[in-house]
Amino acid sequence: MIRIIDGTTRTMLLAAMLGAGAFLSAQPAIALGGWVEGEEADACGNDDGAFDEAAFVIATEPEAGERVESGFEVAGCSRSFESNVQWKLLARDGAVLASGNTQGGGVDGPGDFSFTVPYNVDASQIGHLEVFAEDPSDGEGFPPGRTVLPLVLKP
Repeated sequence: MIRIIDGTTRTMLLAAMLGAGAFLSAQPAIALGGWVEGEEADACGNDDGAFDEAAFVIATEPEAGERVESGFEVAGCSRSFESNVQWKLLARDGAVLASGNTQGGGVDGPGDFSFTVPYNVDASQIGHLEVFAEDPSDGEGFPPGRTVLPLVLKP
């Protein structure tokens, strides 16, 4: 676990880990979970009201760049249409290795989600886990949430 002490450290770390494109869409550390000002943050904590009336999907585990094996656990927080959270694991070549859905938060507010990802690869490789909500409005309003995590997939 990485301890993030201040906003400057967080900004530099996110930029280094995620690259410029993903950094531009990064969420604040309090929403991501992890460490804020020396204390572990709750991914679904809404003391500041940021999640009120908002649709989002934030995967907090595993962390970007983590080495994982088949059956790894994913956890996070969401608020989505009918509480539905979709996911898919992509191989280096873009092939879908696994996919599914789970339940998170919905109309009543943010809620935790978790699921297990089974997959099969012959060699270690970079893959991407996408955790997202479908858009029932066909593009009207704020786009639904999406987290994309680069992971090292081990056989």
